[in-house]
Amino acid sequence: MPDDIQFKYVNIYEGDELIGVMYLQCLRFNSRHYHHGVLDKPFIKLAKNYILKKSADILICGNIFRVNFQGFYFKDKERKEWIFDCLNLYRQGMKSEKNFCGILVKDCSREFKATQFTCHGFKAFNQDLTMELNIRDNWKNFDDYLGDLSRKYRQRAVKITKSAEELELRDMSIEELIENKDRINELYLNIVNQQTLALGILNSDYFIQMKTALGENFKVYGYFKDQQLLAFSSHIYYAPKASMEIHYIGLDYQYNSTYNLYFNILFDGIKTAIRQQFKLIEMGRTAREAKANAGAHAVENFNYVWLRPGITRLAMNSMGRRFESTVGDDWKKRNPFKSTQETQVNLAKAEVSHQEKVS
Repeated sequence: MPDDIQFKYVNIYEGDELIGVMYLQCLRFNSRHYHHGVLDKPFIKLAKNYILKKSADILICGNIFRVNFQGFYFKDKERKEWIFDCLNLYRQGMKSEKNFCGILVKDCSREFKATQFTCHGFKAFNQDLTMELNIRDNWKNFDDYLGDLSRKYRQRAVKITKSAEELELRDMSIEELIENKDRINELYLNIVNQQTLALGILNSDYFIQMKTALGENFKVYGYFKDQQLLAFSSHIYYAPKASMEIHYIGLDYQYNSTYNLYFNILFDGIKTAIRQQFKLIEMGRTAREAKANAGAHAVENFNYVWLRPGITRLAMNSMGRRFESTVGDDWKKRNPFKSTQETQVNLAKAEVSHQEKVS
């Protein structure tokens, strides 16, 4: 695991009774997590060293490496709003060890009322969306998926999949992950370095540990050309929920245009979901336009953030605005499927699925 993250479980008591638990991650935020020149703007540049060297500890309630995993639990669901009180108490109690510049409450299972979180200075963070694709009942194979695409997107998808025909797609064993760990790390960092904001930065040992822990519920597929690894995609399978996640990926951009590596990673994820008879693919937060082109739709996550007043809050707010501006809105216009009516039905199913997931 990364050296800049510490993990803790914190029990919550009322008197002598254990009533809940928090899963916390403490991130030492530094320049390698943010790839944009906003911190070099004239005014903010004065605070750059202060932010990244002296006051860079961020407390995360939740898991920055996973999607839709709430970081707290109360036996009595009516007490969920107490999480903000508990985090405030934890922050104050840790001041002598870590003076947190921010707190992120990530992937809450429901939306809180403003009166429940503003009392300690928390704000709703509304820019966080993930992309999901609902697998339609009539998709028995990838050709059925292609058949539901409009002519333009179908032709494009066929061309993309043909471009990768000379590659070998390999389900990598633990031994192969170990053998290729340096290359996996290189390919993964190629993706990280393209992102404006990357709070959680892993290394190749993560994939080995996940494969060891989860077995057949975790797959790493390698894209090989003449025994050279050009890209990889990791999947997590949630069989009881009939869903899967396209987890972390890596690729060599030198070969991306020739073999359409990124789009083939998405399409191969769709093929896997259909083959495994899953109902949903979680595709993650980044590259919204590419995922919308494949048929995915956006789902809002309920996150809440506290930032220490002053220069830190100014800089973090500026980074947040810059991050959102780099994402853009073009992805909202993408609809690869034939019928608007069918699409509306599919989106209605997606909303039901989301409500079931967070309930």
